[in-house]
Amino acid sequence: MVKDKPLFLLLLFRIVIVLFVAIDVVTRYELSTAVKAATIAGILAIQANDFGRATLPFFKGNRGWYALSMVASIVGIGLYMIFFDSPAADLYYFFPLAEMFLYSTRLETGLIMVHIAVFLTAMITLRASVVSSVIPYMAMLMLVYLFRNNSLQRKKNVSLSAELLDANAKLKEITIVRERTRIAQELHDSIGHGLVAIRMHLEFAENTVEKKPEQSKEVIGKALAISQKSITDLRKAVSVLKEAHTPPPVMHLQESIQDMIDSIQLAERLNIKLQFDEAIEAASLDTKQGIYNTVREAVTNGLKHGGAESFDIIVEKRGSMLHIAVENDGAGCTHIHKSHGLRGIEERIAALQGTVHFSSPDSRGFAVTADIPYSTGTEMN
Repeated sequence: MVKDKPLFLLLLFRIVIVLFVAIDVVTRYELSTAVKAATIAGILAIQANDFGRATLPFFKGNRGWYALSMVASIVGIGLYMIFFDSPAADLYYFFPLAEMFLYSTRLETGLIMVHIAVFLTAMITLRASVVSSVIPYMAMLMLVYLFRNNSLQRKKNVSLSAELLDANAKLKEITIVRERTRIAQELHDSIGHGLVAIRMHLEFAENTVEKKPEQSKEVIGKALAISQKSITDLRKAVSVLKEAHTPPPVMHLQESIQDMIDSIQLAERLNIKLQFDEAIEAASLDTKQGIYNTVREAVTNGLKHGGAESFDIIVEKRGSMLHIAVENDGAGCTHIHKSHGLRGIEERIAALQGTVHFSSPDSRGFAVTADIPYSTGTEMN
């Protein structure tokens, strides 16, 4: 209930004041030795009570006993003020007030009222004037109250600063994790697509090398071009990570999707149809990149896991929403197991405040459909 370290300073000052009080009692020659001894014993008892209240765990865990101990100190010092009117007694009477305001975790209104009542009783008994007693007392009361508020505000500011530093550290950690996840997903989508395309071309070349050597040579050349593009994309990604201020690239979505389709087209094997709404070119860069990566991953997923040979790709604007659909004729499934690629599509669409749905109608083929809010580059900025 009371903070120990600063309270020991208060106890130290109390000991000094008690010495002055004891000297004051001893030097009163009109008192008998027995009265002096009893008075000093009472003062020491009050001091022992104050020390026990500050150091014993018993008082810290029992508000009732703490209150009784405080009342005993207030009344005891008040009686001394009445019988031995002296500056030392007046000063000592303010120590319980300072303890309640400055070192208690909560303000005990009842104890403060007891302190005020005992003080007024002593002043009335001594017939002290308002100017010389009540006004200084109220000034001291206001001073310790303001000091308490200032101390609490300072501690609150320190606590808020610590919380802010902790929040900034956590935010930095979350940002790093998200950036790592984004980079990993980007590498998975771009490099993964390139590897799938290269494998398809090499498999085609292997199957036709004896019957159609010229066509096989052409396909191998195309595979080399895809590998070179994958290396270039990887270098661009690394360059973007190294540059602190990289200007945003200009992206033509329809052209990018068509280039992706051309990179995997094989003679008489794949049939890929693209239906594209040119109004989408005005969308923000983040939106267009999200659409492109979704289409690319949906096609790659169909080739890799479903062995699809036909794709229908639709990218169109429907009111305030953008609709993306990629359907293929590959192997279907009764239960959709979300691979790293499908989870990446979900995360990417969710980041654009959209929704995505995976389906395999009648266990034949596979479809990826997504809807995201339409926003232009100006709106994003």
